[in-house]
Amino acid sequence: MEKDISVSQRQIYILSLLSENPKGYQAEEIRERLKNWDIDVSRRTILRDIDELSLNYGIGEEERGGKTYYFADKYTLKNVDLTIEDLASLAFAKEILRGYAHLDIGRHAVSLVDKMVEQSASLNRMQFDKLCNHFKPENDKAGAEDVVDSEIEKKIQNAIDSRNRIVIEYYSYTSDENTRRTIHPYRLLLIDSYLCVEGYCELRKEVRRFRLSRIKNLEVTDVKFDDGEQMEMYGDDNTFLNLTGSDVEEIELVFTGDSIRYVKEYESRRAKHLNEKEDGLHFVQNVAIAPDVIRWIRGFGPEVRVVRPEWLAGQMKQEAEQLTNTYRDL
Repeated sequence: MEKDISVSQRQIYILSLLSENPKGYQAEEIRERLKNWDIDVSRRTILRDIDELSLNYGIGEEERGGKTYYFADKYTLKNVDLTIEDLASLAFAKEILRGYAHLDIGRHAVSLVDKMVEQSASLNRMQFDKLCNHFKPENDKAGAEDVVDSEIEKKIQNAIDSRNRIVIEYYSYTSDENTRRTIHPYRLLLIDSYLCVEGYCELRKEVRRFRLSRIKNLEVTDVKFDDGEQMEMYGDDNTFLNLTGSDVEEIELVFTGDSIRYVKEYESRRAKHLNEKEDGLHFVQNVAIAPDVIRWIRGFGPEVRVVRPEWLAGQMKQEAEQLTNTYRDL
């Protein structure tokens, strides 16, 4: 059965082939060897992959007997001597990655760290195991129990890599209903350890984020997408938390107490303007006020006050009154 792999994965196979034989391979020979790994692509695709690989790797070509042979420098971790700092960094990375072992990509990441150590000098394994005990992060990952279908995870990775549109059946927690949507998948990202795909939703006509565990069915279409402008608009520098919605409003918050120091040190990048006054730290930003933004505000409790917009200030006041009533008789 033919393997369902991404362009990047296929190119790694090709790079591995080219680096194992100093005499090189012809494009058709590469194609036949890939077939042995259940990867069936055209000669034209092989040549395109080689062109892309040559931009970042030392791939050469040579004419012999009227035929073109391709070869690459050997890439291996055999007999690499890792320093104690290198091993400590890998041990730290492995322990952090354990928190994402509920995801297919997390399991593979842990396995990759182990493989790197095993393929290096023989003494490294024993030192590495000892160092792993030095790093024990608290296992409070919110998404650790999130069940993600590994096949859906892989299909989305492939669609992102090949820039193919996907059609999903998605359960919306907010509306408590399933909807069918066509998505242009841009990237995978972790939000509180929940794996999500970010992309343009043709149904809502805007960029949205979808939790993979809520995707019930997924189909990768043959239709390509090219939404460079939209991807740029919603890049990391222009987003505030996990935005959805297209109605941007100016939001002004006033932080007091210990929150002032916290916001200045850790959250200042989220603000368009920060201005400390007598009544507190004023935080101003133009933002689509999505549920994630409201949850972020709630997290500061009584040490934040909404000034604008008025509707949000009213909503927060109403929530505070309801909370007071809840605890009135205690």
